[in-house]
Amino acid sequence: MARPKHEQRSEELLKDPELPDLDAPEPVRPRSGKLRRLFSTTPVMMTFATLLLIAVAALSWYATQWKRQVTVNRVVVSGVSLIPASGIERRLNRFKGENLDEVRIDDVRRALAPESYIRQMQISKELNGILRVRIEERRPAALVADAGRNLIIDTEGYLLPDEKVSGRFRLVTVYGVRAGGVRQLNAKDRSLLFALLDAFGQSTYARMMVSGIHLTRDNQTWFTVAGSPIRFVIGNDGNFKEKLKKFEIFWQKVVAKKGIDCYDSVDLRFRERVFASSPVSEAESADSTAAPVAPPASGQLPDEHH
Repeated sequence: MARPKHEQRSEELLKDPELPDLDAPEPVRPRSGKLRRLFSTTPVMMTFATLLLIAVAALSWYATQWKRQVTVNRVVVSGVSLIPASGIERRLNRFKGENLDEVRIDDVRRALAPESYIRQMQISKELNGILRVRIEERRPAALVADAGRNLIIDTEGYLLPDEKVSGRFRLVTVYGVRAGGVRQLNAKDRSLLFALLDAFGQSTYARMMVSGIHLTRDNQTWFTVAGSPIRFVIGNDGNFKEKLKKFEIFWQKVVAKKGIDCYDSVDLRFRERVFASSPVSEAESADSTAAPVAPPASGQLPDEHH
């Protein structure tokens, strides 16, 4: 049986080797247009980059040359209140007129080293000819009476000269301190003193009344209040906040009623008790070397002994 002509025609078309294979993948043709455009722009980009580098180098060279011609025309000091700014500027006047680029930061630090109240400093040079010094000062914490002269103790325990500083603050006078190094309290006295100052700072009335702190060994540290000769023994072994609370209660209930000179000393070191000794007159001192111990403010006789 003969096939229809249209089917024979279809088979001939399928067998024709010159016809493209519809199932075969299409070959990848190079994108010659994009590559051509890329290579054509590369010289332009390289030229632009080269010109940019030349411009930057030229500006850098110009800035260097200009910087070498800038001199220090002004010294600006900030952050000082205890140190006269005029004194610092006077130390730095020798840098005026010098080439700004040649001024060394270490030289500026050495020029200011004699100023004992400087804790930290930041020094910068500005292209408009300004030498700028930012200072952080040491802060006074107490006043030391030492061999007839006053010294300031700062918040880190350093001993500083009292250059009209104590008159600007209400500072407690401290006695009996010992230096542990150059211009600084020893570690034990420093720890004890700042623990006491912290306790006084947190008290209600004691911080306004205290006038002197006497550091002693063997747990005998004591303090005085303004206008009263009484020694208030607070010791060296801590719990200072509780002891100052007892002091305030004792002062309000006893001393305020009997007088600010009613006792020779008041011992605050014992738990829940206060020991007070009356002053000894000349007649009494001939018969006895020890003053009698008064009962505490609570009225109870102490059952502890010191």
